Amino acid sequence: MKFVKTLILCFICISGLIVAGPVLAEDSSPYAQALNMLGIFSGTSNGFELERVPTRAEALVMMIRLIGKEQEALSFSYPHPFSDTGWEDPYVSYGYSHSMVRGISENSFGGGQNVSLEQYAAMLLRVLGYTESDGDFTYENAVSFASLVLGEELPDGSHFNRGKMAELSCYALNTRMKNSSTTLGKTLCDRGVFPAKMLAEAQKLWEQEQECSSTTILIYTVGSDLESQQGRLSNDLKEILQGEPQDDCKVLIQTGGTLTYHNEYMTNGTAERFRVVGNRLQKVDSTIKADACAPETLADFIRWGKAEAPVERYILVLWDHGYGIKGGFGADELNGRKTMKVSELCDALASANVYFDIVAFDACLMGTVETAYALRNHTKYLIASENSTPACGLYYTTWIGALERNPAISTRRLGRLILDSFTLHAGIEANIPTILSMMRISRAGPLIDAMAKFKGNTAANASTAKHLGENEGIFDQFDVTDIMGNVPEIMAAAQALAFEVRNASGGKDYSGVAVYIPSCKKEDAPEMMNELRKINLKDAYLNVIFDGIALESEGGHL
Repeated sequence: MKFVKTLILCFICISGLIVAGPVLAEDSSPYAQALNMLGIFSGTSNGFELERVPTRAEALVMMIRLIGKEQEALSFSYPHPFSDTGWEDPYVSYGYSHSMVRGISENSFGGGQNVSLEQYAAMLLRVLGYTESDGDFTYENAVSFASLVLGEELPDGSHFNRGKMAELSCYALNTRMKNSSTTLGKTLCDRGVFPAKMLAEAQKLWEQEQECSSTTILIYTVGSDLESQQGRLSNDLKEILQGEPQDDCKVLIQTGGTLTYHNEYMTNGTAERFRVVGNRLQKVDSTIKADACAPETLADFIRWGKAEAPVERYILVLWDHGYGIKGGFGADELNGRKTMKVSELCDALASANVYFDIVAFDACLMGTVETAYALRNHTKYLIASENSTPACGLYYTTWIGALERNPAISTRRLGRLILDSFTLHAGIEANIPTILSMMRISRAGPLIDAMAKFKGNTAANASTAKHLGENEGIFDQFDVTDIMGNVPEIMAAAQALAFEVRNASGGKDYSGVAVYIPSCKKEDAPEMMNELRKINLKDAYLNVIFDGIALESEGGHL
């Protein structure tokens, strides 16, 4: 069987009658329940039949349902050459006339034949916009490529059934369309297949993240000129207090790195710790090292935070300037605007020994593949921007308030709130085109592996690509797909890593992941190679990044 290019979801359906039947508890799953909620998976008189292998006819019905064309298929008769159709005939006629399917022979559709994992993987890829004709994948590598695109390990083909099909279909709804920041689920909402609220409820079911009864948010601020000259930290403090976190959402703050504060709580030129109690800030007696960008200062804050508020889920927010993988985080104006390199940040997190559900940079340019890879042992998700962000930054009231009202909110849903509130806030207040991504850290390794196999000329590509950030390209930071987007595996892996992306104020539809390529400031390349080696990036990757540049470093020539 061969399915040609389409933007529709190939999926499970009923066997025979198009009616929902009773579903037994033992014949259900969160994935099947979620899809049933969306109206795209109905059972039979035998339930969901999750252990049964789906058929071609079943897949076709759902293909048509998911593009909202079922009524059209049932209302009109289209010619087809097949003599073996039964109940599925109107769907076959529609699918054939719209080049969605072909038969197994000239006169046979073969609706009762089973669908294999390979066939279904190819279906999902086509739904997401990937095609064989464009060279994205082949039928032979459809399973491995779908695993890369979906960001999930696909099951063994010998165990493929309707239950696994439901699971993969849920993954697909959470996956970005090819060359887009919009997921398949959002695309279907926009087409009116189901409402956005219903999709959000279904996601709660299929994402299956462990629900938490309490969360501690650690906000590490290097105030710098953003506070001393603009009062931006004080503005964000008002947003935090408006969220009124109390028992189930604990917020702890450490200050430092700024000369002057513009609020009643913080002392100029010092480092302090605070608890947020409702709509008030409570100072904690403590002795803190003055060097805000020293790894040990951050590590000590994290250790204190864990002891102060031990909970099931930890979130770390890093607040200040960001300069990408090249410049690191922070600009301590008490210590010559010193920054913390990403390798030093990793040292701090390793020393603190706290695993975070989210590490969020309220800072520019930290959404890089290198940062994601460096943090692979320290957090589940990374929220950061690959580009410059407006000074207003994250909008704290929305998501902190959500945590207080619903402590069991899933981490993914919380991440979406952080992204959505930022997009709205940045768009309205700053009106600056920008981008914010939520990255699944487990997918950083596959992207690095794909990039290490790149055969093109990165230096040449960088010379014509748009630099991210301001200041005439001194950060040498580019969107991954601007440099290597002609390789399907790299593009797919980048979108799987940055699986949720928001563009504010009409920002460019970037991949959501940046990469360092020596371009404008090639003299910094030796230092950068050493930094990348400190986060354990291997020579195969470094050879691609530093292509054509002769280097001497601690590791020798590249």
